[in-house]
Amino acid sequence: MSFSDLPSIGTATGSRVDSAAKHIMACKVDSRALQNWIAQPTTCFEKENHLHTNKNKWCMHKDEIVLNTTKKKDLSDGCVKGYPMVVTTLGDIHPMTMLYIAQLYSQSEVFNFYNMWKIENYNEYQEYRESNQYALSSIATEFRSEDEKITVDMQIKSLPEFRCQGVALGQAWASYLSGDTVASVLVGGMMTVLNGHFPMHTGDEVQWYFDFESCCFNSDNTGRVPNGCRLSPHNNNLERSKKQNHMNQRVFGSNNGIGRSNGLKDVNKIVRVKSYRMKHEEGIYTGDHYGDKSRVFAKCISGGRPFDAVDIMIMTQSS
Repeated sequence: MSFSDLPSIGTATGSRVDSAAKHIMACKVDSRALQNWIAQPTTCFEKENHLHTNKNKWCMHKDEIVLNTTKKKDLSDGCVKGYPMVVTTLGDIHPMTMLYIAQLYSQSEVFNFYNMWKIENYNEYQEYRESNQYALSSIATEFRSEDEKITVDMQIKSLPEFRCQGVALGQAWASYLSGDTVASVLVGGMMTVLNGHFPMHTGDEVQWYFDFESCCFNSDNTGRVPNGCRLSPHNNNLERSKKQNHMNQRVFGSNNGIGRSNGLKDVNKIVRVKSYRMKHEEGIYTGDHYGDKSRVFAKCISGGRPFDAVDIMIMTQSS
């Protein structure tokens, strides 16, 4: 049998790795960022109510990969906080903003990455795509209303500089009406997490990525697909294997349960992990890929197949 046929240790035994040294921080769910990513523009009160009534959709679940959002592109909400501000999902963020994020992280050179990072609205983004000959994918370029375009402009301008904070050790809510908005996050040490779409091997550097970016990488995880990003975020009903659906339900609560629903996690917009790979051209690795290298946060201790339980050593404080 090959490596790809065998389950990981965590999947086969149902056990979790233990770490002698655990570096833990209390982190707060970034409610303002999540409010900015609500699909339809509404009043502040309606946004808070939305975060409460659909609380399971926005909350930080145990074992999720946690991203720090304290530093915003426009320096908004940059005052000193008692806790690091974090999210584990992009919620209802607009598909055009998703495409911007995917193409931002598809930049392999530092210069191109930060040139794209400076973009502050949709019109600048459109000009950048045309000048760099990015495909428009299947996303409609016409907005249904002026409010929708204003929403996308606001989301691009206020986008956080995402950094991996660690792995959630508890559950925290996006609304203070639902419960505690603060939970513990493991920022250093070993942890068993759910692998993403690609095989992971012991010793690999581990990066985070958004679920909707999975089509941007080669299926054998040798690097990115040719010609940059091929993304269609409007297609949220992608075919998923039974194993993937089962693991998504266990970890993220992505399926309906018994009784009234308080919102379901959109797994298309959550954070996953994969092995980092350098730029790959015509069978040759040609150097580091900045958009991916900047997202490396751990080492693989025990690998596995796609959507297996894998063991990683988190190094967010030293990587």
